[in-house]
Amino acid sequence: MSPGPTPKSNKNHAQGLTAGEGVPVTTSDEATPSTGKRQALRDLRRELTDSDLASSGVQKMLLHAVDAADAECEVLTGYRTRFHEADKRAAVLEEKLRTQTAIEVAFGVGLGLGCAIIGLTPLFWTEQPLGYITLGIGLLLALGASIVRVIKR
Repeated sequence: MSPGPTPKSNKNHAQGLTAGEGVPVTTSDEATPSTGKRQALRDLRRELTDSDLASSGVQKMLLHAVDAADAECEVLTGYRTRFHEADKRAAVLEEKLRTQTAIEVAFGVGLGLGCAIIGLTPLFWTEQPLGYITLGIGLLLALGASIVRVIKR
C-alpha cells in the first residue's frame, strides 16, 4: 500500500473517483454501515492506486477473492437450480390443492342439496309424478357429487 493519497487522487477522491480509473466509488463517509462479517475493515480506504495494483501480494489477494467468489457462485448455482425446481413443484401442488378444494366444495353442496331434496320428497309424495321427480333429483345430486369426489381422488 502507498503511504498516502497523491494530490491527483485527492482530487478524484473528492469527486468519488479512484485514481486513474474515473469510476465512481462510494467512500466510507457515504456508505451505510455493513452488516457483513468484516465490520472492522469497513472504514479502511478502499481505493487502490496503480502502485498498489502492481504489488504481487495485492494481486494474489485479489485473485484469491475472485477464486472464492467463483467457488461460492458455483455452489449457489446449484441452489438456484434446486430453488426453481422446488418453486415449480410448489406451484403444481398449490394448483392441485386448489382443485381439490373446489371438488370438496362441490361435493358438499351437491350432497347437501341432494339430501335436502330427498328429505322434501314426503311432502310431494301425494302428488305423483312430482314425488318421483323430487326423489330422482335428490338421488342424482347426491350420487353425482359422490361420484365426482371418487373420480377426482
